Amino acid sequence: MRKSTYPWLFSVIVLAVLLVITFILGYTGYFFSLSFIKADTDLTLGDTCLIEINPNETSVASFSFDGSILPGENLEQIIQIKANNLEKDLKVRVKGEVYTNEGTIFLDFVTTDDFVKGNDNYFYLTPDLLAGNKITFSKYIVLPEDSVFDSSKKYILSIIVENLDATLDVSNIWQMPEENI
Repeated sequence: MRKSTYPWLFSVIVLAVLLVITFILGYTGYFFSLSFIKADTDLTLGDTCLIEINPNETSVASFSFDGSILPGENLEQIIQIKANNLEKDLKVRVKGEVYTNEGTIFLDFVTTDDFVKGNDNYFYLTPDLLAGNKITFSKYIVLPEDSVFDSSKKYILSIIVENLDATLDVSNIWQMPEENI
């Protein structure tokens, strides 16, 4: 071989190695993307939802739904809340929101007798949630009568669960008016 062919030979070998690496990365990426697409990570509206909470943290569960649901309609949705920590009793409040281009729509719930709706769109658990226990928050989600949804769009419904250690001054921390307590 002549010395002038070595750079070409080197270039062909490097390009062949890069081509093989590209195929390997593309092939493995394809299978990883398939496993991600098949993963059941989305919550389905209508299925029972368990929200596990830790002391002094906010937890959020989100559902997507299409806009074909009529305002004022009751959507069957069992939402349960479980205290993970086995040492602390918790004060709990829950709120449901749908974010739209026009603003936030606050949802109403058909709750158990243990929850009371405050004037600030939160539902307050009247007894403390005992350490390690589970409680049912709602059985139905009620869409407001004045809400307007576009049937060609998808919306995200977020259930926000806030909690504080029961030994804390909850009314002061959450800035709760007396009528919410």
